[in-house]
Amino acid sequence: MEIGVIAGVVILGSITGYLVIINFIYFLAPNKKWKTFPERCSNSTKCTRVADVNTRAYGLKPILVKENPIVVQEKIVKMITEKTKMDILNSKEGFIHAVDVTLFFRFHDDVAIKIFEEDNVATIWLQSQSRLGIYDLNMNERRVQMLHKMISDL
Repeated sequence: MEIGVIAGVVILGSITGYLVIINFIYFLAPNKKWKTFPERCSNSTKCTRVADVNTRAYGLKPILVKENPIVVQEKIVKMITEKTKMDILNSKEGFIHAVDVTLFFRFHDDVAIKIFEEDNVATIWLQSQSRLGIYDLNMNERRVQMLHKMISDL
């Protein structure tokens, strides 16, 4: 019986500790709506960017689509809503700000998408960055790769 009690206390303590950590992470990095696409990555070890100047995003280039930027944005919003776990915090003409939450520790990562017209072609820039920490275990790189493929396939 003592082993069962000890195991119960350990499990309850682990669950409580996990919940405290998750709430502490959210307290340190609450949701704040971005109004514009970031000028650059603030830290290259926790950010991936496909834009005028790439940060990581190995081999990727901005997406070019021969379609109206407003229609492209509507398609991207629909794709994010239906095919990802991301929540859109802000969507205005030419800009989307979404948040993705990592599975176990529930870290919040910001995703920014800029859509603009250049030479009669809609150009799409992507950026994904972690709010906390100094390294993202390449999570943002994988997310940008996935978004790039999904948007390119629209």
